Amino acid sequence: MLVRSIVILINLGLLGLMGWGILQQIKTQQETNRVMADVHKNIRKAHELTVTTNEQLKPLRETAVVVEEMNVKLDNTVNLLSRMNNSLANVQASEQKIVQGLDRLNQNTAMVMEQLGTISRLNEQLLEPATRTAKQTQEEHGLIEDLYEMTGTTIQEVAKLNRKFAFLGKIPVP
Repeated sequence: MLVRSIVILINLGLLGLMGWGILQQIKTQQETNRVMADVHKNIRKAHELTVTTNEQLKPLRETAVVVEEMNVKLDNTVNLLSRMNNSLANVQASEQKIVQGLDRLNQNTAMVMEQLGTISRLNEQLLEPATRTAKQTQEEHGLIEDLYEMTGTTIQEVAKLNRKFAFLGKIPVP
């Protein structure tokens, strides 16, 4: 009876820890998505300003050429952001798969708790399912670390974009 209670508490503790970790990752991802939406909106505003500037500077051919090059770069940036948004959607889909996996794990845990009463005399055989659960937890931990690395890459890409937009501040405004 004591061993069964300990196994249940350990499983619940591990499940709670995994849930908490995934919740933190989801919150971080939501904040990243919000920041990316703000960046996208600011890029749209910058694009509108560039178009207006281009019209006002038509007599200055050399300046107009530079502005046109900037428009091309902004379009490229929008394309990069679009691809980055697609990547974020893929990350979100992966997170959903993790959550579904956790739901299946919850269902399996509930089933194991019900069956513990009937198989208490076979406690030695619980070692194999517990080992599989630990292995699954390690694999999920690896997936979460991969998601963390992808978030770091996203932050680096945003920093690159910020450096590219610094160029816009150097254009003289009449």
